[in-house]
Amino acid sequence: YESSVAFFRDANAPQGGDDALAAYVTTLVRLAWFYVLRNDPRARTVLDSADALLTERKVAPDVQGMLEQTWGEYWRRAGELDRAIGSKHRALLIFERIGDKRSILITHLNLISLYWEAKSYDRAIESAAHIQSAAREGPVEPAILASTHINLGAVYLWKGDAQRAIGENERALDVSLRANLRLQANRAHFNLAEAFYKRFAADHDPKAEQRADAHIAAMLGAPSSEI
Repeated sequence: YESSVAFFRDANAPQGGDDALAAYVTTLVRLAWFYVLRNDPRARTVLDSADALLTERKVAPDVQGMLEQTWGEYWRRAGELDRAIGSKHRALLIFERIGDKRSILITHLNLISLYWEAKSYDRAIESAAHIQSAAREGPVEPAILASTHINLGAVYLWKGDAQRAIGENERALDVSLRANLRLQANRAHFNLAEAFYKRFAADHDPKAEQRADAHIAAMLGAPSSEI
């Protein structure tokens, strides 16, 4: 991506046609995304460059949505949750306007985590409800559905409702195993262990402790690449 950005600059893509500009901004956003994931400080510079281009020219809405999504993750990692949530909602509005159903669901999935981090648990549950409603109306990718149950389970656990957390993570585990999503399955195992341990701490039911131990054993038996 760094080489691609250099190529577009040498080719003067910012002054080219709409297709050239869109390809350049898309490449900038993807490069910024990798920088964000690596906590590389160059992410901010690249995102600012993409923003500057969009103040001068318009690009396709899906590219604008990608940019807002990436800004959201940047602000989340910077600990500025209000700005992260704002970016995600701007992305959501764009995706809703163009009817990009998959991106709408992914953005709601991101918002569950953001609202959970911000301790806005009711808002997190509302975001999850959008995905659950979509799943009732038609097929939703198993990875999105499993991750929704996992994130919602975390919300309920922090609300002190271990039983609902268990229910969500059991649903996540079922979806993950049926779709062979090993990473999500092991996350569900870990969260189930935590929820059962909390239930054991509350009511001292040895069966809860045994189930927690079983989920830990299942997770520890997985390859490191799946954890």
